[in-house]
Amino acid sequence: MNKLVKPLLFTAGLIFSFGASATDQLDNTKWTNYNKKGEPNAVLKFTEANGKLSAEIIDILDPKANKESCEVCKGKFQNKSLIGATVIWDLEPDDNNPNQYISGEGIDPKTGRTFSGKAQLEGDTLKLRGYKGVSLLGKTYILKRL
Repeated sequence: MNKLVKPLLFTAGLIFSFGASATDQLDNTKWTNYNKKGEPNAVLKFTEANGKLSAEIIDILDPKANKESCEVCKGKFQNKSLIGATVIWDLEPDDNNPNQYISGEGIDPKTGRTFSGKAQLEGDTLKLRGYKGVSLLGKTYILKRL
């Protein structure tokens, strides 16, 4: 091979591997979310497909919650188990910052309301911001890595 071609191929490979790793840092990771009192509520698992992340509930930690069915939930989750429910989807890594995620959507199982979302990764903390319309009027949820 030409002496110039090998370095170019190597550089191209590095660029593609760095682009893929931005999503991979959350892929197959588990996170605990907390209620308003700071008590563990549930465990979410993030998975990546086609460059977008989704999260599903894999365990309910609230001792008062019924793990078999959610009587207080509205919409499609009413009287169904939340374990296995996808509650966040289409979250994408921000091209300008590999620790930020944008363009996501989610659903609050208790209300059945959907929302837009974005996230900021800070070590073992994930700040997930859910909002309708304007991010400024939303709410931030803190998740801790397991």
